[in-house]
Amino acid sequence: MADTNQTETRVCKLCAETIKAAAVVCPHCRSWQKRWSWTDPRTTALLMAAFWILVMVGMGVFFERVFGDKDDFATYRDDIVIVESQVSQRPSGTNTYVTVVGTLTNASAVSWKDVGVEAQFLDSAGKPFDAITVNAEGFRGVVVLPHGGSTFKIEGRAARPGADYSNYRVTVRWAKDVRALF
Repeated sequence: MADTNQTETRVCKLCAETIKAAAVVCPHCRSWQKRWSWTDPRTTALLMAAFWILVMVGMGVFFERVFGDKDDFATYRDDIVIVESQVSQRPSGTNTYVTVVGTLTNASAVSWKDVGVEAQFLDSAGKPFDAITVNAEGFRGVVVLPHGGSTFKIEGRAARPGADYSNYRVTVRWAKDVRALF
């Protein structure tokens, strides 16, 4: 007959004492018997360390993106060129709206976002009398990739009769490095 009081035992990996086979922690040396147990403080510590490492790396990427080096648009102003543009007008009630549509290219190796395009309308003497500018507040402007091109459209209400808007020039006023978060 088998002895019911007899329990299975094993040897602790750390202190070599005999312990019950079902023991999770050695009663002699307090070492955990399973290598990877969710209740083992070493496993929890390892997972927390991995979590905090990921958080720190993520914060490093975020701060580099926000505060890291960005290219200044003034250096590359001449590399973004308006290739072509055309002006059109449309009546809306008692108002006339002037629209300028065109293409621009980026000859630099930097990607630019929120590219601000301005159309200046000139009188017969070549002096500007009106302008349409992309609204910077709340507007996400044109994005242009390195050595690439993009199209744009700007529109505004005419302050003069439509015939005065035939002579114009279009320029790029500002742009932000794509790597800039804000």
